[in-house]
Amino acid sequence: MPIKNRNIALVYIYGILTLGIYFIYWEISTKNEINDEFKTEIPTGWLLIIPIANIYWLYRYTEAFVTKVKGEDDTALWFIIFWLAGIIMPWIVQSELNKLADDPNLLQTRKQGRRKNDRICPNCGRVIPLEANFCPYCNKKFESYL
Repeated sequence: MPIKNRNIALVYIYGILTLGIYFIYWEISTKNEINDEFKTEIPTGWLLIIPIANIYWLYRYTEAFVTKVKGEDDTALWFIIFWLAGIIMPWIVQSELNKLADDPNLLQTRKQGRRKNDRICPNCGRVIPLEANFCPYCNKKFESYL
């Protein structure tokens, strides 16, 4: 299932009109899109309705969102934000997913596991840190971009 571009305002309108049921549907839909595109393993949406298990589900969802969709490493910070200020979660997540839906090159970059400060080794083609002076995989030396 490809990542869909959704109108963020409609996500909130539908969520409010359905007394929160659409938010659950939206979370499961975006979970499926992230799992399919990035080969992650966010657990089943049934955990959303089970107390305590829903915290675990939210952590796994946040982990996949932060590391795969955003390409960052601060899962704990985003988990706290999503847990304590959950009403902003759809806006943040859907705006990032809309960027990926609109830009196939950005989606491909994120699928390769590249982050904002990464580059590709010109010798072996693997992802390496931007500030590296040599490739840790093939030991090819090259000038830094910095």
